[in-house]
Amino acid sequence: MADRRPGATTLIVSPRGQITLPKPLRARLRLAPGSVLLLREEAGKIVLDPAAVTPVALYSDEEIERLVRADRVAPRERAALRRRWGLKPPARRRRARG
Repeated sequence: MADRRPGATTLIVSPRGQITLPKPLRARLRLAPGSVLLLREEAGKIVLDPAAVTPVALYSDEEIERLVRADRVAPRERAALRRRWGLKPPARRRRARG
């Protein structure tokens, strides 16, 4: 049964579960192809909200290695942090004899 309230639009769910938002609505909400929406159910109703999307940068292997090197903690500083956080010292590795 279609909703006859003012502003209500009837949408049909495709066999693949897709719906099409009417063009005037997309224009009014500034939704372009590729826009991301969050879907939630609220009291038996479907609510769509625009999602905040953060662009992701792609880093080269060299840039990743530089960031990893810059993020390393000196052994003394690591030990001090472990003591402060109440963590046990790491188990010592035995070197293989051979």
